Amino acid sequence: MEYSLSYLYSVLVEVDGYISKVAYKFIPEEQFKKIDNIPEMQLVYWSEIIQRFHISNATSLLRVKKWYEAMNAAYDNNNYYGFCAAIRGLLESCSDSFYSLGRVIFPIAENFKHIKIAIDGKSQKALFAEEIEQELIHYIFGRKLSRSEQDMFPSSHNAKQVRKYLDSIDNASLNSLYSELCQISHPSIMSFLPFMMELDDHGLTLHNERIDNELNKNLLERHRKTIYNTTIYALGPSLCGLKIINKLNTPLLESLKTNEKAFKSLECYGLWSSIEQTINC
Repeated sequence: MEYSLSYLYSVLVEVDGYISKVAYKFIPEEQFKKIDNIPEMQLVYWSEIIQRFHISNATSLLRVKKWYEAMNAAYDNNNYYGFCAAIRGLLESCSDSFYSLGRVIFPIAENFKHIKIAIDGKSQKALFAEEIEQELIHYIFGRKLSRSEQDMFPSSHNAKQVRKYLDSIDNASLNSLYSELCQISHPSIMSFLPFMMELDDHGLTLHNERIDNELNKNLLERHRKTIYNTTIYALGPSLCGLKIINKLNTPLLESLKTNEKAFKSLECYGLWSSIEQTINC
C-alpha cells in the first residue's frame, strides 16, 4: 500500500460521508459593533471564526477528493492533457490548503481554552485574533481581483501567486513535478508529446499513435510518491482542524461536529499529537 493513491481516495470518500453538511450564519459587521457586553461579543466572534475554520477544513478535503476524481476520469479515458491538468490542480489545491490552514491551526489550538469559554458564553475578557480571521477569509474568498474589485474588497480577498503556496511546502520533487505539468499546460515542446516524437538524429515525427495511456502511466510511476505526499499536506491538517472543532464539544457547534470515525487515520499522525499537547497545555 506504499504511496497508494487509491487508498488516499478511499479515505477522502469515507471522510466526505462523515463531514456535516451545514448552513453557516454570520451577522453583519454593523450589528456586531452594537453588541455592548463581552460574553455575547466573544460568543459571536469566536463562533464565526470556528464556522470559517470548519468551512476551510471541510472544503479542503472535498476539493482534494474532486481533483482525485478528475485525475481518475482523465486516466481512465486515456487523456494526457486532462490527467496533467488534474494533477496540477491537485498540487495547487493542496498547497493552498497547507499554506492557509498551516497558519491558523496552531494559533487556534493555543487559544483553545479561551475559545471554548467564549463559545459557551462565559468569557469575561475580550480576545480577538485578526491574523486568524484574515487567513480564513483569504482561504475562503481569495481570488484574483480586478482593478475595480481592488477598491471594493480588502487585501485578504486577493489571492497570492501560486508560487507562494507551493513554496510553503518547500519540496524539490513537488517543484519538479509542477514545472513539468506547467510545460504540458503551456505552449512548449512537451505539450506535443501525445502526437509528436523527437528522433535520435535530431528529427521530429508527427504520428497518429494513441500513446496517452503510456504517457499517463509514465508520469504516475515517476511522481506517485510526490502526489501522495502532497495530498497528505492537505489531508492531515484538514482532519486535525475538524477534530479540534469536535474537541470544543459545545452545544452551539453541535451541527459542525464530524463523525469520529473520520479521524481513525490520525491515530499515528505526528501533527495531531502536537496539536493535542498544545490544547492540553
